[in-house]
Amino acid sequence: MRGVSSVAMVVLGVWAGAAQADSKSFERAVPAEPRGVVDISNVSGRVEVIGWDRPEVNVRGELDEGVERVDVTSEHGRTVVKVVLPHTGHHGDAELRVKVPKESEVDVSAVSAEVTTSGVLGEQRLSAVSGDITAEFAGDLEVKTVSGEVKLKGHGQPARLHVSSVSGDVRLEHGAGDLEAGTTSGSLVVSLDSARSVRARTTSGDLHFEGKLTRGADLDATSVSGDLKVRASAEAGYSYEARSVSGDITNCFAAQPVERHHGSGHTLEGTRGEGAGHVRLKTLSGEIQLCDRK
Repeated sequence: MRGVSSVAMVVLGVWAGAAQADSKSFERAVPAEPRGVVDISNVSGRVEVIGWDRPEVNVRGELDEGVERVDVTSEHGRTVVKVVLPHTGHHGDAELRVKVPKESEVDVSAVSAEVTTSGVLGEQRLSAVSGDITAEFAGDLEVKTVSGEVKLKGHGQPARLHVSSVSGDVRLEHGAGDLEAGTTSGSLVVSLDSARSVRARTTSGDLHFEGKLTRGADLDATSVSGDLKVRASAEAGYSYEARSVSGDITNCFAAQPVERHHGSGHTLEGTRGEGAGHVRLKTLSGEIQLCDRK
């Protein structure tokens, strides 16, 4: 038995050594402008971006054998972090943890890789193919995904928000300002602390909106093959128009929808409060729920 145990220990030791040999650690730090641009690209793996108070970009990573190198360059206010793969067909994962000046403008592009950000106050542009995106934001934000889930959390500060997803659900919390969002084959769930302009659409997915509209705000939501659920309060009320081609329309203020005179479906129109804002809702093959209370 003692001989068998010795052999097992040797085998485990060889396996552990081989596993370590298959990956390597990477670290590089370069000076960066406090409000510069940081551009990160990765194919396969993970990208984690963290904002901090130092005027430098620090990159740490674990690189599989199939990763050739990571290039980190910084000049003229722009820092570029790029994972370079060999020309051979075998590619490995790169797990990157990138610390950036917190007021940086961050641009991340990933394929088959997860993207997460936190503590970044500047503008963010995040895109992923076959990967999820989880981001904390305080400034303008642009997010694009194909085959990935999106989870976004703001701080209630007004910003310009653009979000699009194909084959993935989107959830946005504590946003504010102007929102343009769309999903195909995925649901869209949005919560805004305050909103000036909202343009939202889904195809083959439900759309849920909850938030407060500023005076004179516009909300336009459309769904094809999905339900619309909108709970929107407003400082000075809003006029509303809801149309459903194939589905019921319900509300929390006892207004009665009417049948459309031409074609099928139902329509609900009216005004809440002063009617300073505008709410337009439309769905094909879905129900509409409208309420002026959060």
